[in-house]
Amino acid sequence: MIGVVTDISLVPARFDRERHLPLLLEADDSEQHMRVYLDRGQLLEICSAGGMFGVTVLVRDADEVEIWNIALSEGYRGRGLGRAAIGAIADRCRRDGASRLTVGTSDCSLGTIAFYRKVGFRFAGVRQGYFDTYPVAVVENGIRARDMVMFQMPLTTSSMSNRDGNP
Repeated sequence: MIGVVTDISLVPARFDRERHLPLLLEADDSEQHMRVYLDRGQLLEICSAGGMFGVTVLVRDADEVEIWNIALSEGYRGRGLGRAAIGAIADRCRRDGASRLTVGTSDCSLGTIAFYRKVGFRFAGVRQGYFDTYPVAVVENGIRARDMVMFQMPLTTSSMSNRDGNP
């Protein structure tokens, strides 16, 4: 059993195939696609006192930061740590001057869509056909992914107190 994690830190990292690839591939089915955004974004390890338990890749465009990949080790899931990691990412982006945090997921990733809504993201649009030309077929919940559903979170103090979902 993994103990309770109270403090989360985001630590910049250089890509280490053995250390990071297994987690990154849990959130993206294509290593080829992932390599493109690793070159564009910043890889961060999601850590606690016990060490790294997740990874994220953030890509900045002007005053907006997009989460291109985020994954937690299996033993850390379902315990509120994804919510805490999103909070830490939002705090970091806010401190760095970003006004919006965005994230996208496949149109068939029903649990992930619910998670993003619960942690304060709002629907922001659809990238139609995004997965149609993906290097590998993405299938979740028995459904082939076609579109990317986009979500957005404003990074203002008042927006953080008005999150949807449970406290």
